[in-house]
Amino acid sequence: MNQKITIKDVAREAGVSVATVSYVVNNRTDMRISEKTRKKVLQVINLLNYTPNQSAKALATNRNHMIALYLSPNVSILKNAEQLHFIHFLSKFLHERNYDLIYLSENYTEKFDHADAIICYDISSDYFHKIGDCNFIPLIALDCMIHDPLFFQINSDYKKIWEDAVAFFHGESFKLAVLETQNQERVAYLSSIFSDICYPHDFSDVANLQGENLVVVDHTLQTLLEKENHVYYAPAISLTKAEALLQSIEYALQRIPIEQHDVLV
Repeated sequence: MNQKITIKDVAREAGVSVATVSYVVNNRTDMRISEKTRKKVLQVINLLNYTPNQSAKALATNRNHMIALYLSPNVSILKNAEQLHFIHFLSKFLHERNYDLIYLSENYTEKFDHADAIICYDISSDYFHKIGDCNFIPLIALDCMIHDPLFFQINSDYKKIWEDAVAFFHGESFKLAVLETQNQERVAYLSSIFSDICYPHDFSDVANLQGENLVVVDHTLQTLLEKENHVYYAPAISLTKAEALLQSIEYALQRIPIEQHDVLV
């Protein structure tokens, strides 16, 4: 039997007093609690599935079978093509599992209660937390690094990709060609593994890569580069990663306590 979550557990995880949690739960407006603290408490309540009454418990188990999606705005034509490929793949994957997908514009970051969870695909940490500050349904980071234990983040295992590429190219030098990302934590992660990285922005950048040994993770770049180069392709969008994404969503929705929220596929 799972141990019942108490108000003390919420207070400990949120780093506040039991009284503060009580004030937030009961929507006390006569107490001076900062908006940042209130949102932190609500996020921990959601994560731990703390239900102070039966109506709240019933609300937590209600499902809409809809997943919302945010993408990085203002991207290159190549990145936009990759985003469209991802939407097509994810929509089909979720539909086969009885979920609908709705895309939310970057102009809409208010509270969105019509979905069971929100996927943030390759966005900046600042943008992620801006969305998180307004929403208390599960928020999942995909192909971006947030490094916040409150949230699941699912990324490709680039250390393994590097090791596989070393074997594939038989000791020859190679370069990681990857589309731009606005997530600086991901940029730092890639730089810690690959000594040679390029971020093609347009078709002329792609043409300049002709004849090189390349590691590619984007479907768009694979399509453009496979004929003129020696390419090791490790798709960032895969069924295995999608399954890990859906599993993380289910863990979050069911409030199953998981110690490891940093998932590498």
